[in-house]
Amino acid sequence: MTSRPSSAPLAPPRPNTVFQGDCADLFALLPDNSVDLLLTDPPYKDYQSNRPVAHEKVTAISASTFDLARFIRESERVLKPGCHFYCWCDHLSFPAIFEAIQERSRDLSPRQAAQRLKYKNCLIWVKNNHGSGDLQGNYAPQHELVIYASKGRTRPLLSDKRPSNVFFEGKQGSISFFSKVANQRYQHGTSKPLPILQRMIQASSKRGEIVLDPYGGSLSTAEAAVREGRQYWIGELDAGHCERGTERLGQLNLELAEEGFDTQWLSGPHFQALEAPHPIPAPHFERAEPRAESPGLAAATRELPDLLRGD
Repeated sequence: MTSRPSSAPLAPPRPNTVFQGDCADLFALLPDNSVDLLLTDPPYKDYQSNRPVAHEKVTAISASTFDLARFIRESERVLKPGCHFYCWCDHLSFPAIFEAIQERSRDLSPRQAAQRLKYKNCLIWVKNNHGSGDLQGNYAPQHELVIYASKGRTRPLLSDKRPSNVFFEGKQGSISFFSKVANQRYQHGTSKPLPILQRMIQASSKRGEIVLDPYGGSLSTAEAAVREGRQYWIGELDAGHCERGTERLGQLNLELAEEGFDTQWLSGPHFQALEAPHPIPAPHFERAEPRAESPGLAAATRELPDLLRGD
């Protein structure tokens, strides 16, 4: 590995900022070991809702923007040691993301492994409704998955008791499942329930710490962070999602301030457009990989056994 240049290290962006642009350009702005929690829902598959609805269809999601190898590598770089990593996925993309994490830790010394993500668990959201697909030859999909990992040795979860890896509402003996977020609520097709995001943020960060979501979508992660007294850096490629989400966050800040919420965490929301790719110092990467050759998740799953693909 080349030695670090003598130039000054990157200064972290101001907290509570929404960045519109490619997540690679956002990562390029973030110093090493600057993030307390990474929680994101990347575009791991193409998505376009085909259900008949009374409203205009939401913007389609394209997996071509997701560079899995870069995402894992940069997540390791910006996370602080011991801090937690949550990545939403489904049963088809889980093997590729899991293997991408495992591959980077093979045959390393303990000291080297402390700088890499370590897979910890698979968390499950059981929905109150199921999806479509093969209506006759397959089981109805009624869950989504979250890969939970940490950078090196895991810092403890901040929970009164050990949390279940299945997200549900209610007390023991009276269980109900979190409802799917309606597409039209945020004009986004894959938003996640705020209470689930808040649970992960509560368990894996302290008040005032920085939550990073490089694939912000409807900016629900930022909303959950604000409600829990955390700060955020959010990246999102779509200008419409950034505009609507930033407006919603501004209104939320006003409402929370009126309710007597601790205003020291309510700065912003700030907005920054990411334009041309930012130069990244060589030490941030172990090897250079031109962005034009980005394989995306589809290429990463090409070699998976047919058994894992399902219908």
